[in-house]
Amino acid sequence: MQFLAAWWRFLLITVALVPALALDLPPLVPAVHRYDAQGGPAFHLPKLLHVVVDEHDAHLTKDDGLTLIPPTLLDFAQIFKADLEALFPHTAVSLATGDVQKSSDDTAKITFSLSDNLNTTLADGSPTSEGYELDVSPTRIQITGAGSKGAFWATRTLLQGLVLSGGQFPSGKVADQPDWRTRGFMLDVGRQWYPISFLQELCTYASWFKLSEFHVHLSDNVSPQGNFNAYARFRLRPEDQALAGLTPHLNETYSREEFDAFQAGCAARGVTVIPELESPGHALVITQWKPELALSTDPSLINLTVPDAIPTIKSIWKEFLPWFHTKQVSIGADEYNASLADDYNNFVNEMSDFIGHESGKTIRLWGTREPSNRTSVSKNITIQHWDFGDDDPFELIRSGYDVINSEDSFQYIVMKQSGSFPQSLNQTRLWDGANVDTGGIWDPHVFDRGNASNNPSITDPRLKGAIMAAWNDHGPTASTFLEAFYALKQGLPVVASAGWQAASRPNHLTHNQFLAAYSALEAAAPGQNLDRRVPSKGAVVVDYDLTHVGLSASAVVRDQSGNGYDARLLGGVLHTPLGSKGHNYTLLLRAMLGGSPGTLLAGPDDSFGLAALPEGGLTLAFTSSNITYLLSNFTLGPDTGATREIVLTGTESGTSAFVDGRYAGDFQTSIDQTGNNLAPMAFVAPAETVGAKGVQVERFMIWDGVRSVE
Repeated sequence: MQFLAAWWRFLLITVALVPALALDLPPLVPAVHRYDAQGGPAFHLPKLLHVVVDEHDAHLTKDDGLTLIPPTLLDFAQIFKADLEALFPHTAVSLATGDVQKSSDDTAKITFSLSDNLNTTLADGSPTSEGYELDVSPTRIQITGAGSKGAFWATRTLLQGLVLSGGQFPSGKVADQPDWRTRGFMLDVGRQWYPISFLQELCTYASWFKLSEFHVHLSDNVSPQGNFNAYARFRLRPEDQALAGLTPHLNETYSREEFDAFQAGCAARGVTVIPELESPGHALVITQWKPELALSTDPSLINLTVPDAIPTIKSIWKEFLPWFHTKQVSIGADEYNASLADDYNNFVNEMSDFIGHESGKTIRLWGTREPSNRTSVSKNITIQHWDFGDDDPFELIRSGYDVINSEDSFQYIVMKQSGSFPQSLNQTRLWDGANVDTGGIWDPHVFDRGNASNNPSITDPRLKGAIMAAWNDHGPTASTFLEAFYALKQGLPVVASAGWQAASRPNHLTHNQFLAAYSALEAAAPGQNLDRRVPSKGAVVVDYDLTHVGLSASAVVRDQSGNGYDARLLGGVLHTPLGSKGHNYTLLLRAMLGGSPGTLLAGPDDSFGLAALPEGGLTLAFTSSNITYLLSNFTLGPDTGATREIVLTGTESGTSAFVDGRYAGDFQTSIDQTGNNLAPMAFVAPAETVGAKGVQVERFMIWDGVRSVE
């Protein structure tokens, strides 16, 4: 990616300011379990680098995780080659299979192989194919994986070290493996629409920090509050027409081909997609389709006593089970009616048997304490704990259940606003609030922060790991899809590190180490551009002066910034080679506007233009995912025939507008749809097309950073 090449130049300057990073192993995220320094010269990236994959191991897919589509060792090496070339464009990389033991000349080489003799284990002592060894000398790096994914995680360690140390890695030996298999994150896709391309980029970002699971919450609804027509969505597009009623909004669904490609893309970077189809609670999308299935007291709950209820749910799973390339899926099943406890327990067990018979998969569900003395959930079902009011995770473990830690006091966020949860993970609590008695860093064995005796040992085999969760309780208008990344991007590396290495380990990552490494690693994460970075030689990213350009059918408009982003004018609309400019930015548009609503700027993530106010008149507006956000307290003056100057400034905290040198307002959204509870909106700058029919653009500029309007 072009932005990575430019950002690498910035990283070289950054690491030059911290010379100590190049003298020893830098603060990797996650930290490695063991590093033995050898002293002497470090490995330096050369102009030409040979990557050799062992010819006997190249096509092996050794993987003991949950994926059903494990990449080969060669597949992972190809991803490594692409990432290395993107991060270090001045190094040419060749890739071949061959004899990795064969001696060669002094040409720098990186080799990939697998071994059954590494004896890498999880914290509970069970073997894991995610372990690896990294043996570094001045001219050669040997990567040996316990499995193909282990070798891939070794490449994340290597690339992070190269990024942080200016293209070099200290000589020595790394021996590393995760403490827990499940190191994941969940995104509520049911109550907010996320393009599949965004999900893929987010998966790629998470992989950079060795997260292993992406739990995708594919169906849900906002709180109905008596409104049977409240927002509710099911995101997979059924091929069986008998299920068409589930998805009346086809433009907000994923086809099988799209979801296949998404899962394969995540697997290619070591991440398994765990799909969740929620029922019998949070199931308004099903009862809107079949109202007769709704519980009379709450339409979002399915009445399991209705004869067609369970067959309907089974028909949904029967349709989609062949889509899912994982050994375990989630049926959700939380927050159900306590008066139907036996019906709930019987349903969960029946679904476990059904899904196992249909596909061979096991299931997990959210912890729900159902008050029954006669029935219970089968112990072959994994419980994803989230709240002590709904289950006791340590008691579940002692009773023989496998448990995943999603304890909400550490790992829950809600987009934009919540009375109970933060909008990004509480870093202070994660780093220094794991237990109120002793203080300390959180890791997956900590459920109870107030009573250390109420937590299992890190060696307990029933503790499978942890998953943090990002929820969209307020529905699709509360945020843009990119705002989810801003909420997640600093928290994901922290929970990834905690799941990789327990806080009690001697080499665990410290808060200071994390802070020293995070900014550079976040900026360099390969294979994605969620920050929407645009390379620039200076503060001005792009500058088009159309003052003396006629509205010809076709004209080239030179970029005066020096970055070479020349555009073409077609039919009065400027088409640029850019897409979106991420935060922080300042954008200037000087144009003679028409008097009608319409788009002025468009990009792949959002658009900006003029929109009609309900009370009359025009205002400024952004549109994202077909939702328009008005600058509601501002009215554009009636003199639309004059040249107007619009300036937009954007950060991850919000977007402001200025018109003709005066502050016009901040873009906000109504969280509860009443207009009383407002939250800021952070839009990226759309820059793919500039102008519209009837609009005479005179100047368009984007600066990096927030600038003074004057």
